[in-house]
Amino acid sequence: MSGKKARNEVVIGAVVIVILALVYFGVSFLKGVNIFSTQTRYYAIYDEISGLEVSSPVIINGFKIGIVKSIELESNGSGRLVVEVVLNDADVAVPKDSQLKIYDSDFFGGKAIQIVLGDSSVMANTKDTLFASIEKGLAETLKNEIDPIKQKSTEIFQHVDSVLASLQRTLSNSGAEGLPSLFSSLQRTMNNLESTSANLNGLIANNGGKVAEIIGNAQTLTNTLKANNERIDQAIKNITQFTDTLSRIRLTTTLYKVDQAMGHFEEVMTKVNSGQGTLGKLVNNDSLHHELVNATHSLDLLLDDMRNHPKSYVGFSLFGRRDADKFSKSELEDMKKIIDQMIQEKSGK
Repeated sequence: MSGKKARNEVVIGAVVIVILALVYFGVSFLKGVNIFSTQTRYYAIYDEISGLEVSSPVIINGFKIGIVKSIELESNGSGRLVVEVVLNDADVAVPKDSQLKIYDSDFFGGKAIQIVLGDSSVMANTKDTLFASIEKGLAETLKNEIDPIKQKSTEIFQHVDSVLASLQRTLSNSGAEGLPSLFSSLQRTMNNLESTSANLNGLIANNGGKVAEIIGNAQTLTNTLKANNERIDQAIKNITQFTDTLSRIRLTTTLYKVDQAMGHFEEVMTKVNSGQGTLGKLVNNDSLHHELVNATHSLDLLLDDMRNHPKSYVGFSLFGRRDADKFSKSELEDMKKIIDQMIQEKSGK
């Protein structure tokens, strides 16, 4: 009896173990983990995970290849989160610079991780830590777009409220009593404008023939000018040619007179160079210069001798002085001036 009881307990234990194994395999299968295939594990560290949960799918090129195995806080107390992902296919080559990007998998805020393959030629090994990134979700994007609009709308409403308050204060002020008269003046102005416009329309209607005639005359004048355009151009050319001819005639006459004057000047210079006339003799003959130099030198000698030997010239009574031994310097200067004057008079003759 005891042996049969022991066999029953063994059977019951085996059944429980089988049931637990089936439950584990079933749960793992539901989570997307294939325990019969070789798995690859990768890690990524995030500052925040935007609602990512364990068992969230891991996608590569749009295909589900694994799940989020675990989410834990970093052990150093930094507050960051370490996410472990499990890939069911170990043959997938993941470059070492690949990213584990968290993104919205649906419109209801569900999160998933997409493996963004890098360009490195070095492949990542299992349990390596890859780069972490987060893609803004639809709700967050809308929130970022709506917040500036909301802020702008608030500012607009504040400005509108300020304008309305200012308008209310203006209308409630005693100075607003003149607004009705202002509106009446505006109305009268508009009426006057309408009346003026009506009068102008009537004037144009009554004188439409004259206006048309004026426009016709202007058109005729334009056509006439257009038809005689070549003649007008020819007349302008003729005037230009006449002006140029007149300018050339005046310039020729002036140049002729200048040429004559230069010829006369050249004749005068020829006569001067040849020694003709008074100026020619003065320029070409230096005898007068030598005579003046000699006369001046003789005068200096005479004055000096008169100053040193005045008794030899006692008969020279120009200054009324006969008994002095020597003439003074001032008397000699006066005598020199008189002699110079006599020499200039002689030269002039």
